[in-house]
Amino acid sequence: MFRLLIAALCALAAPALAQDKIVLKLADTLPTTHYMSTEGAKFFMARATELTQGRVTFEYYPSEQLGKARDMLKLATSGVADITYIAPGYVSEKFPLAGVAELPGYFNSSCQGTKGFYALAHGGILDRQEYRPNGVVALMAWNLGPYQLNTRAVKLRTLADFKGLKMRGAGGTWDVILRSLGAIPVNFPAPEMREALERGTIDGSIGPAISMKPYDLLTVVRYMTRDAAFGSFASTFSMNLRRFRALPADIQTALDQAGREATQHLCAYVDANEQLAFDEAEKSGITFWRLNAAEQANLRETLAPVAQEWAKALDARHLPGSQVLADFAAAVQ
Repeated sequence: MFRLLIAALCALAAPALAQDKIVLKLADTLPTTHYMSTEGAKFFMARATELTQGRVTFEYYPSEQLGKARDMLKLATSGVADITYIAPGYVSEKFPLAGVAELPGYFNSSCQGTKGFYALAHGGILDRQEYRPNGVVALMAWNLGPYQLNTRAVKLRTLADFKGLKMRGAGGTWDVILRSLGAIPVNFPAPEMREALERGTIDGSIGPAISMKPYDLLTVVRYMTRDAAFGSFASTFSMNLRRFRALPADIQTALDQAGREATQHLCAYVDANEQLAFDEAEKSGITFWRLNAAEQANLRETLAPVAQEWAKALDARHLPGSQVLADFAAAVQ
């Protein structure tokens, strides 16, 4: 780790020349087979190398090799890695406004939510208020679409079934969402979900159907909602801002393009495969609570105050919560 830090500081100190070969270190917390790795990180790296005709290559450190989810921002800003997987919910004290992309009621698909989040995080109000002030630039910024809730042993039939349950959340916005259902949020990174469910540390968790298999949950979860929209989860691959600015202008442009294309590719993959993931979950023995129209309306009514409460709480901290919410609502249209 010390040698990586020294090398990183040297790299930050010397601007890249126009024809230099540039090696960037990218780190995340994801298994290499996870779709956010294969369709996100790996797609981005391949496209960046292609766009720069091989001038940019990557060293890839997946699966928490350099640190846990909460370490990723520090790894980027210290220069230990150049680009890292930063989920705002895991460091909500640094990115409280970015939680807007996880609020329920504003999007019906991954790509719709991603459209709004990317617009705000890459050149928009989140870029100005949070990402650049925290020393990073968001190259990719995506949303995983409407989340479902699942449980290990409690059969789901009504919203009242969530009252008192210990549910794994994702920090930030999800604390508000789960409490509005009467559940108790327990926050930790996604890779720890299976063990927590098996041990009974939590009663259930959150996530899209497409994430059940990558986190090996199909044999431990028994009940799950369907046709619901409880909220979502937002993530980025963000780059050390000083390192980005030190690159030649054409390399910056190529990384921006690779990030934009990878963002769109990833959300399209999620939307195209969510139905297949539901089918696989059903075949594994998971029982669904399929919300009918009246139950969906009840859920929307229950969660309707969440966004305004979220915005007002941030406004009270002299942060532009209401403005961010308005910008996001406009951007997803």
